[in-house]
Amino acid sequence: MKKIIGLLCLAFLLILCSCDNNSENGETRDSKQTISASTSLSNEIISIYDINNAKIGEIERYGILVLTDDSIIYNRIPTRSVDSIAEMDYYRYNFETKENIKLGTIENWSYEAKYDTTVIGNSLYMFVTTGEISDIKNRTLHLYRVDLISNTMSVIFSEKGGFPYNTMTAMGNKLLMVRVIPTGGSEIEEYNTETNERKILKKFDFDDKANNGDAIRQITSDENTISLLRLRIESDRTSKLYLDVYDHDMSFLRTVDVSTIPSKSTDSLESELRQGVTNFVVANNYIYYENFSITRYLGKIENGSLRSIMDVNPEFEMSSESVKSNFSGLFYQSFNKNNDLYLLNYIDGTLRKATFNIDDQRYYIINISRNTKDNLLITMRYKDPNTGKELVPRLYYVNLSELKFS
Repeated sequence: MKKIIGLLCLAFLLILCSCDNNSENGETRDSKQTISASTSLSNEIISIYDINNAKIGEIERYGILVLTDDSIIYNRIPTRSVDSIAEMDYYRYNFETKENIKLGTIENWSYEAKYDTTVIGNSLYMFVTTGEISDIKNRTLHLYRVDLISNTMSVIFSEKGGFPYNTMTAMGNKLLMVRVIPTGGSEIEEYNTETNERKILKKFDFDDKANNGDAIRQITSDENTISLLRLRIESDRTSKLYLDVYDHDMSFLRTVDVSTIPSKSTDSLESELRQGVTNFVVANNYIYYENFSITRYLGKIENGSLRSIMDVNPEFEMSSESVKSNFSGLFYQSFNKNNDLYLLNYIDGTLRKATFNIDDQRYYIINISRNTKDNLLITMRYKDPNTGKELVPRLYYVNLSELKFS
């Protein structure tokens, strides 16, 4: 049980720690969905339905799913149920053939940063940590590549003591990664997926002992720019959050103070500013921010400052995208009986609303993934608030065009 207990303890221990460790604090958001110290860990058999509630497939999975243009990439515990995870199988479900294809097995598996899984061409890239996730001396961070043609997995590089919650984004055929340095600070590293060359583009200094300096919380990119979310902690412990924008040659373009993002948080402002960030998108001056804690923000940058375009709450989410859309963002209200969805057009700024209801209206949305063909994978559940009884979870595979936005 030591891996499970270690993960759960991070939620309490790391809130009080340095800039590096505050990013780790947030990972309980992923782990809380699947890990409990009092129960065993087990797979879940879940059926896939179309818009008409017809069953079109089934998978046996553990944890969060990743949607590609023609398949689902998912995890499965080899023995179905365990007290602690010793290894993890990876599978691919093909929508056309309805095959469940085994991609490989990772031994001593501890964690995968699924919120930043990225597809470039016919390859999927993911950060996976093995060993003891809470022990820097006994964990190893790996960048894995899944070949979507040959259905195989391979390690691009491994880093002993690597930070489990590093982030990444695609820029053409290159993978840009934010890497936290164990000795302090962070750096932007470029991996060329065609030549396998790696190089450091920029470094940021942070003094862990003094608890001041600059730390990169997230990275995103579009057709022309790279955007970094930079946390600045001064010597007097004052915190600021900045959006730094560069061109694709890493020439600096501008910076915007976005410290007002968590202004409506009921938690400590300083604590919220320092949180790790799971989802971060900048497109045509529209910005979406989601951290490991409770802050969500949807707004626009105008005249060098932020303007909120919608009041949101901690259950407001953006659909996960392994390839980021340059045209629109899909958002949804999770754990809500109304099952509201919102589509923001990045080009003209229009924001339209729809609802997603199925044959049993007790179900509510838990998660949505979106691919480049505008297909959506919607995870739905229901738990009775009084009895705790749950309905059998469902997956819905529908196209954005099948929903009625207005």
